[in-house]
Amino acid sequence: MSADDHPKRPIIVKRHHGDHDEEHGGQWKIAYADFVTAMMAFFLVMWLLSSTTESQREGIAQFFTASSALDLPAGNGVLSGGRSVLVAGESRHDSLTPVSDGGLRQDREGGEAAGEGEAPQAVPNTSAAASRDPIERQRFDAMKAELERQMQSDQLRDFAQNIQLEMTPEGLRLQIFDRDGAAMFLSGSAEPTPRLARILQVVGSVLTTVPNEVVVAGHTDGDAFSRGHYGNWELSADRANSARRGLEQAGVPAQRMFRVEGKAAVEPLLPEAPGDPRNRRIAITVLRSDVVAEARAAARRTPAESRR
Repeated sequence: MSADDHPKRPIIVKRHHGDHDEEHGGQWKIAYADFVTAMMAFFLVMWLLSSTTESQREGIAQFFTASSALDLPAGNGVLSGGRSVLVAGESRHDSLTPVSDGGLRQDREGGEAAGEGEAPQAVPNTSAAASRDPIERQRFDAMKAELERQMQSDQLRDFAQNIQLEMTPEGLRLQIFDRDGAAMFLSGSAEPTPRLARILQVVGSVLTTVPNEVVVAGHTDGDAFSRGHYGNWELSADRANSARRGLEQAGVPAQRMFRVEGKAAVEPLLPEAPGDPRNRRIAITVLRSDVVAEARAAARRTPAESRR
């Protein structure tokens, strides 16, 4: 039997089809990673919408709409990794007590009803108080919203009756005043009560989130006070210095204290009632940067230049 008589084995040729292999390759992993990233971004947006106020959302939006790095807010924002006032949501209540009106209650329809013995509502001059720098104004709005949120929390809600917030031409002013049965200092002393120490701790922690300079002013009521050569002028100045120390202990750098002053009873909160305890107060003003620049420029002028 010759070799030609043996049956030949079939030759099998395997051909690899590229299109078929790509369907079972690694490209699906890239698509899946894109999907997971999109889902993470979606849930992040949902969290931000549910846990921030309107002014805070405007601050976050600025990071995505700014045309250059110069348009971005200053550091310490939620997107820069530092401490920020743009954190946590604002407490919601059917009837809220805004800190800025010294205790006036405002319902959903916008009506107002003043409680007995409430401090007068401050009407902010928005046109005069608006900063020339829109980013700085945004920081001020966020700082004000955070202070209001802090004072509406369960732990500090009672302290809101001792605080009044308002925007002024100089900046954001926070006044901490006495009320009947809720004094900020011991009688005739510059020693702060535990209530004031707690308020200064909260206020100082919020002030650390902005770089602006601060003015601290002490005020007394119109009642005569004298202890030898020690009177209302000395007492108001010492109380302002005591409040300054409280802010510095809360983390506000000493170099940010632009001015500390005692004003005795010359600028009462309630001029028609000079003996009212609410006239005894500490006023903390967070200054606009242009106000500080103008004040420093005026201080550098010679007397001859100032008379021009």
